[in-house]
Amino acid sequence: MLTALSLLLFSSVTPSFAAETINVGFTTDFSGLDASMAMQEAPVVEMVVKKINAAGGINGRQINLITQDNGSDPAKVIGIAKMFKEKYKCKVIIAGPTSSVCIALKNWADQNHVPVIAIDPQSDKLWVKSGKSWFFRSETPASPRVEAILARLKKLGHTKVAFEGTTLAWGTDTLASFKARAPSFGINIVSEVLVEPKSKDLSIQAKKLKDSGAKAVICVDYDAETAGLARAMSAIGWKPYVIHTSMANLTASMGLIPTEMFNGWEVIQQIDPTKPLIKQIWADAKAYGAKNVVEDEKGPRAYDAINLLVEAVKLSGNPDDSTAIRDAFYKIKTYERALGPKGGKGGYTEGKNHLLDSKDLLFAAVKAGKLTTVK
Repeated sequence: MLTALSLLLFSSVTPSFAAETINVGFTTDFSGLDASMAMQEAPVVEMVVKKINAAGGINGRQINLITQDNGSDPAKVIGIAKMFKEKYKCKVIIAGPTSSVCIALKNWADQNHVPVIAIDPQSDKLWVKSGKSWFFRSETPASPRVEAILARLKKLGHTKVAFEGTTLAWGTDTLASFKARAPSFGINIVSEVLVEPKSKDLSIQAKKLKDSGAKAVICVDYDAETAGLARAMSAIGWKPYVIHTSMANLTASMGLIPTEMFNGWEVIQQIDPTKPLIKQIWADAKAYGAKNVVEDEKGPRAYDAINLLVEAVKLSGNPDDSTAIRDAFYKIKTYERALGPKGGKGGYTEGKNHLLDSKDLLFAAVKAGKLTTVK
């Protein structure tokens, strides 16, 4: 059974192994804002690594996964990245959810020329739109999500829309994107509130949104705050159309309060639940011993990130050369992605250090406590 403690114990290696193994740094939020995500994703990362090692590793060299908790702290992650590079001689790093942490990590990667692939962050500040990047992600950025959501709102006839989101980079970047693009869809953002992390009572915010006359709400927040918003709206008897920009955060919030408070909510998602590979990832995670596996995009997102990292190491021709690994992310052509529609293959192209565009995203609605894909 995998726990945060066991992962940290698993990381107790010494630099002497660096010559025989391919050391890969893995930092995520076992504590902090996105701990619920990390505890779903970390088992998938470890599961893939163990499977590869059992099959002989990469050209006979085992992968040594060195895991550290960054606590959702941008300052702490820089120290961890430095340790990965200097102590353990890691030539590539995989990272977890939080945008603010990953923005700091991207800046470090640019300066130190160590490629990083992140599982979750949505911030547009992580999008490298020209040339080759040192930072990659399996997550879709805020802007393509915004385009898809605005098209959905227009299709449903919602023109008066309110925004609720986190004060952190993910929320503010998404709000900026909505403001820039909403007018071209004939949509008016009539109210906006930004909420500090771990806010428990959103009664004032919910009332402000309701009083604005909004008929729809865009939610861009973490699990605790999302649950707080749903609870507050229920308390004042307000049932607007709500669409969340993160399937992972919505499903996590549904574990915190009665699911009926979310009935009718929709969410944008990166997975097609009917895809055989998606079902296999969930089944494998359960068989591996991961606790409380949620059948959403967290596991598949982690699966793509670690497998793309492995593919880049293989294609690099030299696992001890960070630049060769970085360049190899752009050579991936045949890898079948878990995320996106059936048949999606390949890795990254210059000017796009993420995998999916707005056309590749789907929507799901909460019905009877479960998410059901909608058209």
